Amino acid sequence: MSIIVALCRRVRAIADFAKPSFIPALIAGAVVFIGGNIYERQHRENFRKDLKVDVENELSLIAGRFRGVFKTNIAALNGLANAIAVQPAMTEGDFSKLASKLLLQNPQLIRVSAAPAGVVTMTLSQARQQSFVGTDLGRFRAMRAALDRAASTTKPVVVGPVRLPSGYDGFEIFVPVTSNVGGRNAFWGFVEAVLDEKALYRSARLNEESMEIHEADGRDPRHVPIHLAIRDVSVSDNVLEPFLDETGVFLNSPIVRELPLPGGVWELAATPVAGWAQEPVDSRDIMLATIAAVVIVVVPILLAGGLVNERQRNIAKLKAREGEVMALSHRLNLALDASKIGIWEIDIATQERSWDDRMFHLHGLVRTGRDPTHAEWRATVHPDDTAAASNALFRSLDEGLEHRSQYRVVMADGSIRHVRHVGSAHDGPDGRAKITGISWDVTDDVLMTEQLRAAKAIADMKNAELADAKDRIEHNALHDPLTGLGNRRMLDKALDRLFAASAVKSESIAILHIDLDRFKQINDTLGHAAGDAMLVHASEILRSSVSADDIVARIGGDEFVVVISGAPDDTALAALCDQIIAQMRQPVDYDGFPCRFGVSIGVAVAHRSTADARKLLVNADIALYRAKESGRNRYQFFTQALEAEVVTNKRIADEILEGIERDEFVPWYQPQFDASTLALSGVEALIRWQHPREGILTPDRFLSIAEELNVTATLDRLVLQKALADRMRWAAAGLQVPKISVNVSAKRLQEKDLLASLKGLSIVPGQISFELVESIFLDESDDVVTANIDGIKKLGIDIEIDDFGTGHTSIVSLLRIKPKRLKIDRQLVAPVLGARTEQALVRSIIDIGRSLGIETVAEGVETMAHAEMLGILGCDLLQGYAFSKPLSSESFIAFAMDRGFRLAS
Repeated sequence: MSIIVALCRRVRAIADFAKPSFIPALIAGAVVFIGGNIYERQHRENFRKDLKVDVENELSLIAGRFRGVFKTNIAALNGLANAIAVQPAMTEGDFSKLASKLLLQNPQLIRVSAAPAGVVTMTLSQARQQSFVGTDLGRFRAMRAALDRAASTTKPVVVGPVRLPSGYDGFEIFVPVTSNVGGRNAFWGFVEAVLDEKALYRSARLNEESMEIHEADGRDPRHVPIHLAIRDVSVSDNVLEPFLDETGVFLNSPIVRELPLPGGVWELAATPVAGWAQEPVDSRDIMLATIAAVVIVVVPILLAGGLVNERQRNIAKLKAREGEVMALSHRLNLALDASKIGIWEIDIATQERSWDDRMFHLHGLVRTGRDPTHAEWRATVHPDDTAAASNALFRSLDEGLEHRSQYRVVMADGSIRHVRHVGSAHDGPDGRAKITGISWDVTDDVLMTEQLRAAKAIADMKNAELADAKDRIEHNALHDPLTGLGNRRMLDKALDRLFAASAVKSESIAILHIDLDRFKQINDTLGHAAGDAMLVHASEILRSSVSADDIVARIGGDEFVVVISGAPDDTALAALCDQIIAQMRQPVDYDGFPCRFGVSIGVAVAHRSTADARKLLVNADIALYRAKESGRNRYQFFTQALEAEVVTNKRIADEILEGIERDEFVPWYQPQFDASTLALSGVEALIRWQHPREGILTPDRFLSIAEELNVTATLDRLVLQKALADRMRWAAAGLQVPKISVNVSAKRLQEKDLLASLKGLSIVPGQISFELVESIFLDESDDVVTANIDGIKKLGIDIEIDDFGTGHTSIVSLLRIKPKRLKIDRQLVAPVLGARTEQALVRSIIDIGRSLGIETVAEGVETMAHAEMLGILGCDLLQGYAFSKPLSSESFIAFAMDRGFRLAS
């Protein structure tokens, strides 16, 4: 300005000096000078406007590059997310294959992870990093907010920059994944990826050191060097601190541009490196040129040259912008080719379509130089999908939502291709409403999904079969296959459940333990099929006799248990038992044979909620045992007295076993005399128990319990051995006993090694007799018993039949067995003095014996009158209290010696 002031003064001096002649020149010079000054000011304003435009253009290019990088990478990540959505249970191997391919095709990505429910389970990175698997992405506040935004919007979200443990700086991208489960969309988790910060800046042509756009390194000199700053403004009330802001760009009146990104918005700000107040480089030159123009009157030429120069500069800028657009377009084409994505646009009003080459390829069409018509598009779509595809388009318009659809394309060879589409509505440059979107081939994904569904259907079918098999196995495990009733295992479970419920309700429970009588005879005579039919018949009677809520179970061969909850009183239970017994006694026809059987029932009732199921079942079993003992075909209630008897029998049974171990069982001897001479003819060895507390016990106190314990054969063996030893001791004392009779039980006769054990005893023939109860001979089919009897007789041991006249022994049996003696039971001997009928019966027995060569022995001879009468009737031997009670071995010696002395005198 000082130069101008000086010039004006000089011009004024000259004008004063030569005023007339210089006025035109002065006016012309003033016009030129004023024009030059105006030009210089306009040039400065244009420069600053151009500077602002250049900064805006640079910012737009950077934003476009950023957007392109993010779209390319997010499109690739969406492909991975779609694969996971189709296969939520993707294995780590499948994930690694997809992630490796994705990292290879997108070098800006340095890490890709799968995070179901926000927790990383699979990850793949290009650099060595600490283990990222197991990281909960939601534990960081910033990430948690981003995850919530991605999950709520179902769109990708970009967060960053962040510093990674490996030393990299990058931007995290979270892509939400929604899978279809059971026909419903369900949120699965996220695909997480890290975009390398430096790679992003290189893609945006940012200097990695100064973060400036500059002219060096051979770049286009028309680019304006700028300072750049970026901040995240996705949340209006939580604008984040800017990054890349080394010079406080946001504080220096920057050019600001919003960059919409997936899941958020960035705000880009830029200022020229030299500041907004910088002067044009040629400002001084213009001033000098203006002064020169004033001097030489070339201002119009300089102005014209400036205008031409300005025009050329604008043309150059336009060409530069076209070059940038071409470069971006080329990059976009490369990205689309790599991703095999087609781009399309539809005019909503006319339905005209604009397709790229990939869209023609996806629809199996050949590009002819024009876009396809609506009819041509419909011809490529599967007929079943045409209406759905059209409706999806109009529905997205009506609802203002993003357009998403998928349909099948019928190829020329008849094959089917599945194509998916995503687009959004917008207004075109001509103001017409349009939808622009992308499409890609998802045939492999659909086929994989169908295969997975088919596999799932097969798995579901197999699971159903397994469930049915499991039910059948459980049913068979808990039920009797013949009758369909529950078995013992089911009964135990039902009792546990029932008693647990009764503890709450305090109700009574009754158990009926039922055993079929004469079932074995039916099974043995008519076969197992008949037995099975009887069991089924019995089960039907039991089921019909109780309510549906009661339990009926078969727990053994011919044993049943009925459990009645909320049991009635004893009178009603007794009536039920009578009803069951009456129905069971009815004859049942089987192949023309009337089958009859009865039942014995043991009843136990628990009147308290604290009762034990197992104890109640044992009580019912005890009552059943007593019912069978009492004659079968009846019922018996469990009582405390019965329990006491059982306890007593159990104690006696334990003491019997201990007594056998302690050798407490000994033989006592009752003498037998010749009926004619009353001379000692032998003795009968009778077992006695030298009880440690109660003294000498007779067989009626313990023999029945011993039979239940199955130790009668052992006791028989002990008595025989001790009787032989006593006989040897008597002989040594000078007492020769003609014979000793020993009782032998049926169990003893059934032993296969009986004969072998007898051979080792060195028995002298005729000195030992075995007394057998006549019931042994009822079962003629027992070959072991028959063989043992024959073998006993061959060893010189006599056979005597005890209690003859009270059983069912036939004359044929006597002929077959050929015993040495018959013992007439005391029930026939006692009334022989005054009852003619008994006298005749005894005489008949004696006559039968004589006719068959069999001696007779009378038991229970109480008086000498009985002895005289039996002698008259022809009996051979006498035994009873009229002569002697059973004696111990020592007492018998004394008795025999004394009697022998008296007889001799």
